[in-house]
Amino acid sequence: MFSFTNKKKTRQFPVATRVVKTSRWIHRNELKVGMYVRELDRPWEETSFMFQGFVIDSVDLLHNVQEEAEYICIESEKLSQVPANSPHRLCGAIRG
Repeated sequence: MFSFTNKKKTRQFPVATRVVKTSRWIHRNELKVGMYVRELDRPWEETSFMFQGFVIDSVDLLHNVQEEAEYICIESEKLSQVPANSPHRLCGAIRG
């Protein structure tokens, strides 16, 4: 089966979708509501937070995190699609 895209002949293969998680350290000024806090630049025991790892769901929580730590490790997810028969497979969980 062939499909024509931009007047080029391309072959269609089944596609597998994977969830790819990434984490990175950011300065507290870059932190925004909706981000998932994975780690702080200080031990959790020295902070006022009850849980390790949480989503910043309010402006008040955002300000609390910014007061407690200077650098924060955030985690994000994105969907990636690769040909199902590709030898270069992505590692990650499959979203059901």
